[in-house]
Amino acid sequence: MDAAEIARQAAARLHSQAVAAGHNPGLPLAFAMAEADRRNLEVYFVAPEHPGLKGGEASFDHQAAHILVVKDATEFQRALLIAHEIGHVVLEGGDRDDVVNHFDQPNFTEAMSAAERVVDYSRRERREVRMDLFAREFLLPRTLLRGLYLDQSLSRQDIASRQKAPLEIVTQQLLDALLLPEISPSLSSTEAKPEKPLDRSQTAAAAKRGHAFQLQAGPGTGKTQTLVHHIDGLLHDGVAPESILALTFSNKAAAD
Repeated sequence: MDAAEIARQAAARLHSQAVAAGHNPGLPLAFAMAEADRRNLEVYFVAPEHPGLKGGEASFDHQAAHILVVKDATEFQRALLIAHEIGHVVLEGGDRDDVVNHFDQPNFTEAMSAAERVVDYSRRERREVRMDLFAREFLLPRTLLRGLYLDQSLSRQDIASRQKAPLEIVTQQLLDALLLPEISPSLSSTEAKPEKPLDRSQTAAAAKRGHAFQLQAGPGTGKTQTLVHHIDGLLHDGVAPESILALTFSNKAAAD
């Protein structure tokens, strides 16, 4: 799974949990506010010139645990902005501040190649686009729209009216729901796969401490699993998580 799909699936799970808790996704602003409240995040609607917005449309202050949202936006826009900031908490831990300068409205070109994304977006912009995807999926999950469209035969306009959402955002989510391949969490999540125990050489590598060392191993020999166990061992040894850096060169390994 790539980073965008991980964000979407995390948002869809959060949506399902909120619905199970009794919250109504047909009231998007209240739906987003309820999730912020569950996470003990205060939400304030402020004037566009409020200094806390830092020139943006919304901001998250991780130390004060509050979200500021421009008050003259529409209800759905405010819901999206809140969900965007919740995305930073869910996907990144919420340990740094954030400012949303402009919420990314759908432009029907999200299926660009990875190379184009590297050229067109800075690292921060890619991060913000990921949070935009999270926000849309939290409020309008693809599985919900697919069911409304195919099973209940509702039109895009009907769905937009029912979910109190702009037609263009419903259209983008519905296109994603119908055209993008479904990726099952059970197939992409390492937690769902039975993990083979480490062999003797892998165990020795995972337990290695002290000076730097180079480990050479061929394809399919369990390098990622060994690395994960090595990091897990460091954490059990009391090493601070923020002092550990792991770099990988594949989406699968990054997901692991």
